[in-house]
Amino acid sequence: MKLLPDRPSIEYLRKEAKDLLAVLRESTPDASLADAQRALAAEYGVRDWPALKAEVERRAADTPTAPEGLAEDLAEAFDLGTLTEPAKPVLFTAMGRCWEFRTDRGRWLAVTVYDWITDEQAKLGARLRDAAVAAGVAAPAAAISPHGRLIEKVRGENWRVHEWLEVGPEPVLPVSTAMARRAGALFGTLHALAIPSDEPIHGYLTYRRSEAEWQHLLGRARAAGKPWAEQLEARLPVFRELQAIELEAPDELMLCNRNLNPENVRQGRDGELTVMEWDFAGSLSPELELGSALTQWLMRPHVNQRGLSAFRDGYGEVREWPKLGLDSFAVAISGWLNWTYNAICEAIDPEDAERAVFAEREAVEVLDRPMTRGGLEQLLVV
Repeated sequence: MKLLPDRPSIEYLRKEAKDLLAVLRESTPDASLADAQRALAAEYGVRDWPALKAEVERRAADTPTAPEGLAEDLAEAFDLGTLTEPAKPVLFTAMGRCWEFRTDRGRWLAVTVYDWITDEQAKLGARLRDAAVAAGVAAPAAAISPHGRLIEKVRGENWRVHEWLEVGPEPVLPVSTAMARRAGALFGTLHALAIPSDEPIHGYLTYRRSEAEWQHLLGRARAAGKPWAEQLEARLPVFRELQAIELEAPDELMLCNRNLNPENVRQGRDGELTVMEWDFAGSLSPELELGSALTQWLMRPHVNQRGLSAFRDGYGEVREWPKLGLDSFAVAISGWLNWTYNAICEAIDPEDAERAVFAEREAVEVLDRPMTRGGLEQLLVV
């Protein structure tokens, strides 16, 4: 699900709709602006364009305020100087809210991260980022605390901070052929680094839940009176079919970004892609990361065959496209199923009001647009 910023602009959304219209007309020449507006609204998790405009107005009237002293605490923890402007909200994600703040030493973006993203994990990502930047990939520079850490605990939460970059929006879905080609070249550049990794693939990307766990989750959804509980039951056969596609352990693993989704990329000048997220870096094979990439870049909201060809061409400009099979989607399947399970759990029993809204929309999204074996098979046809 595409996320609205905390301070959205209707003019910005109008531009996104026009950009999306150009993409839609690549495959449907008679697509209208109204078609693009409806498609964009759906990507943001609302029913139509008027509902999207209403959400923009609601957010403008109810802009979050940073907890008193938070920005000062962050600036002190990372030795960023003296605060010169109050913190401003940027975006609420599954990990929490991001904040922009200014000090006498610059402009910064502070992000809460999951507890498992330790300083050691962040430094793994920094290793890949540094090698990627040396190869020409654009990425923001991370702030390092006086203790030499990329992650600092502030007010009981793990935080990282990086320099603020003036970049454009994330890519709209479906992506244009030009965007798909640039994304393919980006993945090719990262894979050409071929940094060896002897760590196992993270359990989140390999663990599969049992049938009993899914049935228990269904019972919880029904007990909570969730309107989508029956839809969840109808999707369980789809989940079983996906779980039949098992992971075959790769012979060799390399250090990969593992979270290089459209939501974590921003467009710069002349279409340059800036990679904003590196903290999820870890072991994968090129085949497994490409399997995940195709589901994120070219399967939403439907399989984008033109984009798929362009993505492969872009990758091929840097290194040879590997042979992919259904097993190449194994970690994508595990990740998507675990994300789905966790989103539904959060929607049933949210931690707080903000996460309740986020999780409810995410639960509806994954059930409305599930990953399917048929969709994965289409990604193997070019």
